[in-house]
Amino acid sequence: MKFEELELSGFGKYPKAKCKVTRPPGIFDLRELIKNNSITPRGLGRSYGDAAINEKGVVAESTLMNRFISFDENKGILKCEAGVTYKDILETFVLRGWFPPVTPGTKYVTMGGAIGSDVHGKNHHKVGSISSFIKSFNILTATGEIIECSRKKNSDLFWATVGGMGLTGFILDCEIQLKKISSPYIYNKAIKLKNLDILFNKIEELSDQYNYSVAWIDIVAAGSSYGRGVLLLGNNAELDELPEKLKKRSKAKYIEKKITVPFEIPFNTLNKFTISLFNAGFYTTARNGEDFQHYDKYFYPLDFILDWNHIYSKSGLIQYQLNVPLVKGKEAIDKVLKKVVSYGGGSFLAVIKKMGDQEGILSFPFKGYTLSMDFPVKKGTIEMCCELDKIVLEYGGRTYLTKDSILDEKTFKQMYNGIWEKWMEIKMKYDPKNKFTSNLGRRIGLCLF
Repeated sequence: MKFEELELSGFGKYPKAKCKVTRPPGIFDLRELIKNNSITPRGLGRSYGDAAINEKGVVAESTLMNRFISFDENKGILKCEAGVTYKDILETFVLRGWFPPVTPGTKYVTMGGAIGSDVHGKNHHKVGSISSFIKSFNILTATGEIIECSRKKNSDLFWATVGGMGLTGFILDCEIQLKKISSPYIYNKAIKLKNLDILFNKIEELSDQYNYSVAWIDIVAAGSSYGRGVLLLGNNAELDELPEKLKKRSKAKYIEKKITVPFEIPFNTLNKFTISLFNAGFYTTARNGEDFQHYDKYFYPLDFILDWNHIYSKSGLIQYQLNVPLVKGKEAIDKVLKKVVSYGGGSFLAVIKKMGDQEGILSFPFKGYTLSMDFPVKKGTIEMCCELDKIVLEYGGRTYLTKDSILDEKTFKQMYNGIWEKWMEIKMKYDPKNKFTSNLGRRIGLCLF
């Protein structure tokens, strides 16, 4: 088997580590790999931190295991290998009237990565995360055994793998229930809101009336405009709702238009001044109103800019996402935002969503509010994020492992208290020698060595 020595990172480009990388084409190669190595599964590397990095072993990419296996046209059940991406599914099935039931904010995610992160989307408050629609999967464990997992078969391994960050085994394939649609368009309703209090009131008032809900906020606006934002609500549009020109476009293959940031900007262009300018411009140009948006624009606006993470320079960024309970959720988020401002910080992109109930062990979501922000890595950033962790803990919340770069073992175990212990029991049952490990796993104490 061929290996390459590569410097790897997550999409945030922080941290980085030299890793031994291979791309096994099938089960036989994976079995041989596991015999003599500790491994980390990796899809397209879209987790932000070090979840798919392994400087003490091998990183096994799933990109060659990317075939569709079967599709039930009547029920919408797709069986595919773990390296199949959201992009693959969209390009193949949207024109046939099917759509992923849950999607993250980028289509450049493999199904193995989606399960390992138990990804959620703008409709979590209605339907939960991707695990709600995974019928079953086959996973290669540390012994070389292939185990079929579902809610009824080997359910302990099913729930440990969903949201388990690739630390229970190598997902080989999965069955996923797709969603029936009649058009590729989303009905979108935008509402400009003057401050944080009004924004939260509108989220509570309107979110449950729509399948999709997310609010962009300006975290650097001050005074009476503090926390101003735009609430975006949506539903899948029926074909007969669309104007004639969109009805015609619905039947044609979608052609993506892309721009790219071709190289890493050599210095950090993001500071309080430039972030303030961007946020003010976004809010000023936003309009109240309704329209129909193609799913690509609605769900994946940042995919339009290839390698957009280059704008954060070589230092990279930290994507910080928290979830806090509904009770005192606004108070907790208000406290977090003010802490960010006290450090002279800001976020190029900051969003708030209402979350629903969720099964799972290490799955990030639970009923509450989630806030996601991105910060350039510079002096004071790590210290600030550690202070944010304290606030999240104070309110009984947690941070998202898929985006995490800095969480320490003590803080993680406090955030996931009573949860990580149950997960560890299952991990030790199927992988007592820690064959499946990662920099993240070792950092937060989910891998013993």
